[in-house]
Amino acid sequence: MDHLTHINPSTLSDSLSVGYSQVVVAKPGKLVFVAGQVGWDTNSEMVGDASFSTQARKALDNVQIALEEAGASGDDVTHVKYFVVGVTEDRVGELIGAIGETNLFNPNRPPTGTLLGVDKLAREQLLVEIEVIAVIPD
Repeated sequence: MDHLTHINPSTLSDSLSVGYSQVVVAKPGKLVFVAGQVGWDTNSEMVGDASFSTQARKALDNVQIALEEAGASGDDVTHVKYFVVGVTEDRVGELIGAIGETNLFNPNRPPTGTLLGVDKLAREQLLVEIEVIAVIPD
């Protein structure tokens, strides 16, 4: 997308190998803010086996649905924030795997990102929540 420029200075850590860019510069356009998405279906019920990886995949699917409704795609996302209950290296690995499986973000031009370990989310059974900011051209 030519309205976004992804910058990964060689003097900073290799963020592309773990799925995010160090900097994204957005040209003027429309901002899209997607509320935190979780592993729920349209009835606010947990999908599948409620495991962390299943919740992560469904949350990413829900992000994609929300972006599409706004006229955006994963290529337009400038920043993603992950909230992970009981964050561990295993959960981070499962999340990276889910991101790769969904193909939501271009691995060569991923958004900037932040992963936060949290004690809990809005409901006890929720293990991951994902929110994004996107910019679409005018």
